[in-house]
Amino acid sequence: MKRSNFDDLHLPKVNLNENLETISSNYFRPLLDVNKFEVRSETVRDKGIDFHVELKKEQPDGGSVYTNFRFAVQLKATNSIEANSDGSYSIQIESSNINYLLNNGMPSFYVFYHKPTHAFYYESVNNFVLDLQKKNTDWGKQEKHSLRFFKMLDDVALTEIYQETFDKGILFSQLNQHLKFATANGIPGGVIIDADNEIYSIAENIAYIDQFGHELINGQHFNFIIEIEQRTHPRLEATPRYNLICGIAYFQHGNLFKAMELLKLAQQKSESFEPDIQAMLTYTLLNAKFLLGIINKQDFEVETRKITENENTGTFFEIEKAFNILSSNEIKSSIGIQTFYAKIDDVIKKDKNNNHLRITAYAKILEAEAVILFHDLTINFTYFIGRLKEPLQSQTYVEWLKLEEAYLQRLEDLISFALKNKYFLGVSNLLSSKIMWNYKKIFHSHLLNNWKDRSFDIEKPLSVEDQETLIKSCKKLDKILGTYEMLEHRENMISCLNNKYEIQHFLGQNVEVELTKTKILEIIEDHDFVGLKARHNELITGMTPHEKFIKDYTSHVNRIQDIAIKCGLDVYSDLSKEILDLVGKKPEWSIDSFFEFQFPETANN
Repeated sequence: MKRSNFDDLHLPKVNLNENLETISSNYFRPLLDVNKFEVRSETVRDKGIDFHVELKKEQPDGGSVYTNFRFAVQLKATNSIEANSDGSYSIQIESSNINYLLNNGMPSFYVFYHKPTHAFYYESVNNFVLDLQKKNTDWGKQEKHSLRFFKMLDDVALTEIYQETFDKGILFSQLNQHLKFATANGIPGGVIIDADNEIYSIAENIAYIDQFGHELINGQHFNFIIEIEQRTHPRLEATPRYNLICGIAYFQHGNLFKAMELLKLAQQKSESFEPDIQAMLTYTLLNAKFLLGIINKQDFEVETRKITENENTGTFFEIEKAFNILSSNEIKSSIGIQTFYAKIDDVIKKDKNNNHLRITAYAKILEAEAVILFHDLTINFTYFIGRLKEPLQSQTYVEWLKLEEAYLQRLEDLISFALKNKYFLGVSNLLSSKIMWNYKKIFHSHLLNNWKDRSFDIEKPLSVEDQETLIKSCKKLDKILGTYEMLEHRENMISCLNNKYEIQHFLGQNVEVELTKTKILEIIEDHDFVGLKARHNELITGMTPHEKFIKDYTSHVNRIQDIAIKCGLDVYSDLSKEILDLVGKKPEWSIDSFFEFQFPETANN
């Protein structure tokens, strides 16, 4: 049989567009590093996606794993489209194709191949839609849209596409985990995805604060708690413990209105709390009301005493109650301090492994001892003040200095223990106490050494050494202020600035005093601490410790002298140290032996 001419055969014709698609596909695949990408062609009933590209994740051992994190590619190619004036290329994209790619969920990209230059360009579908949305919110009603390609698909672009796809994959993976948690535990609630693609489950957040909230409070992690609370919305209801923990965090942060809102929610179901937690809740609410000026200081103290009088209110209130009894002056200091020691010892034994409690309790002992030691010093000085030429060489002052030495050593030991336990709030408080001890010692010794007839010689200059000590103290207070600010303890910041004000006022630093006063008022105003304005007003109207001491002690000594004169005694004659030692009254001290601090080994030792 005669073979027909090949040209006469009826064979399928080559489609130039198909050739171009094959060429573009063949050039596209080598662009993607096989160690990072697995290119999978969409060959069955393609409706607008040419490739699904799966990411591979390199491992420390040099191998890789499949992630199932993918992005979609719609490949467009041309042999004839000319560049725009800005060098970009434009093609028409149907709205139906755009919506199809958006429904993919994972990132999607249009890739454009320009055959004459063998160049690839790309654009994110999401970016394309954002541009369309800016021009026309009803863009979907239009059949086609012009997409301009100007970004080259190079190694840098592929790295960005990889990272975007990986981040989106992690997001969906975390989202599935959160949804599984809620379903498994039967907890209603939604999830929040923030601007950084972090996912937060309302149910998990509440459960987390419920379980670990007290540890977070003890660790001073108030900002972290607030961050979680702000990411736990909208919520229909939260547990009482969640509201309590978040309320305390906002209170410490200085946001009193938010604190009261949450604490009141917790109080509505306070019967679910243990008695000591109920007491702390009530106290914190009272304190917030006082700071906001809703109740005055007297009412706050009355209501606080009611809490401390109740049984089972917790160790904090047991310590406060014992301190209030000691401060009431209803019993002699020498007896009261021993009773206080016994109570503190009992409180610590109940929870001997709680080092934060131990530090707080010991600090309260030091606070009580400081008051007694300075009071005893001034009382003993009344027997010879103004009659002894060198009162700071007297037996009274020498004995007091020995007491001070023992006191300060115990304070240093407690600071070291607090540091080992990383209780930075406690460390800051103790350092402040040490600074204020030095301030009070300096003004007591300076004034007691300069009594003239019926008043202190306040014009007598302070020694250079004491001035330098107090100036350095102000610098140290600035550092402590920074710690309080970092820990978000606004009340402590004001207390620290009050201490600085007192020292600067004693030094006569008028300019610095005004600056500190302004800073105090700024914090009070910024946080609506209306209740603290009364204390501020006291300071600036003559109620600093040294001013109060001058006023009260002058009145006390003159009253004694007036009685002595009426009895025919010469109160103004000088006494020699030898005569005073022979006939004078021996000094009496309320503390003959200090409470011995016990410091158990810590994990940091």
